Amino acid sequence: MISNKMKAKYIYLMNQVIDNTEPKTTKFTRFKNWVFSIIPPYGLLAVAIMLSFNFTVYMGTRLFTTGMDHINMTLPIDDMIPFVSAFIVVYIPVSFGSWIFGYILVARQEKMTCFRICASEMIAKFICLICFIVIPTTMVRPEITGHGFFDWATALVYKIDPADNLFPSIHCLESYVLARTMPWLKNVPKWYRILVIPVALLVFASTLLVKQHVIVDVAAAIVVVEIGIFITGIIKRKRASRSRTA
Repeated sequence: MISNKMKAKYIYLMNQVIDNTEPKTTKFTRFKNWVFSIIPPYGLLAVAIMLSFNFTVYMGTRLFTTGMDHINMTLPIDDMIPFVSAFIVVYIPVSFGSWIFGYILVARQEKMTCFRICASEMIAKFICLICFIVIPTTMVRPEITGHGFFDWATALVYKIDPADNLFPSIHCLESYVLARTMPWLKNVPKWYRILVIPVALLVFASTLLVKQHVIVDVAAAIVVVEIGIFITGIIKRKRASRSRTA
């Protein structure tokens, strides 16, 4: 027979185990519900796949192109554009901040709108993958002689990010996707609708002014995004046609 004292001790220990494990489960559930209240699961998945593909395209292609001859697409007009290290503020924090906020908005959209924007981006990125391998490019960066913060930050970017995988510009591609598809979005802040295009133009300018890209890289980014949007538009129309005849 188990004494009442032993039973009480057993119940006490079991209650301690429950008390120690339940809050952890509750916290995780609350965190998951909080995330899904901001971004629905399908949007989170779509953006996660898109980001994974971005890493594959930008970093993975270097496995094939390292050691290959790279083409310099710099034009005379590129040499006329001054080097302005202060635009590194746009190139890094402003651009990345606009992408994070913009793609959160995309992920919050109705499922088909979210999927079309992400699919358009990935089609454009797939064309970039082909270009990075078939037409590997490079450019000559300026020697940084200044000692200010912007000069230091730009030099750090040069050190971290080699001068390859330039054509088309991924920076410009991401910003153009958000600006180009902005009219498709619903329930977004008015200030975002006002600022998304000027911010994209600033990102375009920053890639040239900090000498990370040349003009043809910017133009190519616009072209590949338009191709992606064109292809997803065809798919959307075919789906709509099949649903009407079904």
